[in-house]
Amino acid sequence: MQQPQTAASILDYFMERSDALVAELREFVERETPSRDAASIEDFIRDYSSRLEAAGLSCRQFPGAFGPQLLAELPGEEPPVVLVGHSDTVWPAGAVSERPLQVADGRLYGPGVYDMKAGLSIVLGVVRFLQENPVSRRRKLQVFIAADEESGGDTAHPCMDAVLAPGSTAFVVEPPCPDGSVKVQRKGVGIYELKITGREAHAGVEPERGISAVDELARLVLEIHGWNEPARGIQLNVGTVSGGTAGNVVAGSAVAGVDLRFDNPVDGEELDQRLRALEPRNPGAAIEVSGGLCFPPLVPTAETMRLGERACQVAAELGLEISTGSSGGGSDGSYLSSKGLFVLDGMGVEGGGAHAVDEHILLESLPVRAALLAGMVLAVDGEDSPC
Repeated sequence: MQQPQTAASILDYFMERSDALVAELREFVERETPSRDAASIEDFIRDYSSRLEAAGLSCRQFPGAFGPQLLAELPGEEPPVVLVGHSDTVWPAGAVSERPLQVADGRLYGPGVYDMKAGLSIVLGVVRFLQENPVSRRRKLQVFIAADEESGGDTAHPCMDAVLAPGSTAFVVEPPCPDGSVKVQRKGVGIYELKITGREAHAGVEPERGISAVDELARLVLEIHGWNEPARGIQLNVGTVSGGTAGNVVAGSAVAGVDLRFDNPVDGEELDQRLRALEPRNPGAAIEVSGGLCFPPLVPTAETMRLGERACQVAAELGLEISTGSSGGGSDGSYLSSKGLFVLDGMGVEGGGAHAVDEHILLESLPVRAALLAGMVLAVDGEDSPC
């Protein structure tokens, strides 16, 4: 029989350790993990694993091209409760040197602090809480840390398929909604690169011999942006462009990065096909499309909504007023939901500025959100599995 833990006692535990949580979070931020930087991510995961093992978990690493995935476990009954995060951030190496961590107005600023080193910090806090308090757990607890969520999960998702079982309950420590609400709905995401090949020529002497890849790209940008339908939840953005070699040369090549967001899986498939079917206006040019759909939409299910409502109840016991909400961003939670796991997303720490120079967390939120995560682990552990 699980020994009862009140919301007040859980919160007291984390409030007493607020300074230690912040100090450890600073270490995590300063240990940079740029997405696809395998060496940096491997170094971070080695350190993070050692902390989990000190808290009593067994750890396994799964090597990948962009760094290792991490699975840590405490034994128990099936199906497991899984705490899901990612080690990579969008920031390049050296970002912390350019913008060192700083505290102002109750906020901790720094590259990657919000998305999602703070989430990784509270995961560690929760497993330590379980180790240090006399609670009798029933269900297996797993921690899964992906290496490449920010770049689409190419290496993480096959590993998730292999080690995370359908019917598990997954709490994803991505940041919550701006008002602190947990996330029960997300857009699907596609990431693409367009490569246009033309033919170079001297722009002043014989421009007629050239085929401008930049001209083709400019037309494609306008065409793609014309596909936006906000009322249907369809969003496309050409976010990066490059091309040509010099101002006096007809550009022989150009490249663009395209981001796709959608609410309906059917719309995602349709837009994926339209992008792959793009044709150049000049028959002498060529278009190569790479990339594809990487995150399905997170569609609310009865179990998702039940978990969201339970989180709101636990939060209220902690003095935190939240609700359930949606996000335009993608996450591994969407992928796991599509694979049959019961997912509640946005269980991370409050703040703002994800992927922006003002990225920050609210310091007062760190122990409270750790308590919320711990409370939800205990809450679902004491319930009958929905499957």
